[in-house]
Amino acid sequence: MTPLQQEQFHQADQLLDQQHYHEAAQRFAALYEEVDEFVVNRQLVKSLYEDQQYAEALSYANEHLNEYTASRELMQLLIEVELHAQAFIDVRVQLNSLPKWHDEFIKQVEQAESSFAKHYQTSLNSQLKQFYHLGDGSFAEQQRRFKAASHLPLKQYLIGAKFLARDPFVNPLIRSSLLQIMQRLHLQERITIYWLDEQEHEVDLGRLQDVESIQTVQQIESMIKKEFSQLDPLSYQMFDQEFHLQLAFLYPLIELAIPNPTAWYHALTAYSQSTDQDYDVILAKQWQNQIARLAQRLGMQ
Repeated sequence: MTPLQQEQFHQADQLLDQQHYHEAAQRFAALYEEVDEFVVNRQLVKSLYEDQQYAEALSYANEHLNEYTASRELMQLLIEVELHAQAFIDVRVQLNSLPKWHDEFIKQVEQAESSFAKHYQTSLNSQLKQFYHLGDGSFAEQQRRFKAASHLPLKQYLIGAKFLARDPFVNPLIRSSLLQIMQRLHLQERITIYWLDEQEHEVDLGRLQDVESIQTVQQIESMIKKEFSQLDPLSYQMFDQEFHLQLAFLYPLIELAIPNPTAWYHALTAYSQSTDQDYDVILAKQWQNQIARLAQRLGMQ
């Protein structure tokens, strides 16, 4: 920071100490536009939190999330901001990715969820109803309801999520995102899901992997990178993006659609040039065409 910016920081800090939280937040926000440093971000988040602007505080905290995991004091600030913003699902996913802090803070999350369910029953029922009927809306409306559902306590979230996982009217991308959240919640139960083949499948949530940890995904990514990343970067970027869009539709049954990674790679990158197409390549291309049609309906291609 320049000497002038340091003086502005000191003045805003004094306002925070004097409990003039709203004015302090305004000063820190103006400074933060000029100086994207964690020390400014931290004081801005503190000011907004004390001024009860919880959603705004969380939005800024998310910009420096890694720094908040560095110490217990910073984690406590982050957790309090998240819980006052009712970001119950997001904070659970976050703690599952931070074993160092999970056991220390998970009780606070459970207590906050219990308190919310007790004191805001009408609001909770309304939120759950909106989530439960997610499949009734357009893709944009489904996205909005999916995002809003992260403010539900875990118990109510799972009631809606398990119903939506087998609802044929839920967009496949939304269902995939829902199941990826359930995987990150480290749940240990079996559920039934509706999938792209228009059939129901039983899935063990405890055995689900993150997309990038699936061996089939790693094999195909490696083939695309090896063939194109150096010689044809534009094609590499195009095929990599298309493959990850396909994965977004296929999760969590990626390996059911891709029993042969090499065939999927050839169907993706060289189908039109191939004159000796085997059965696995043809099947892979049929899957890819189906996904392309779904993506086109959503305006994604």
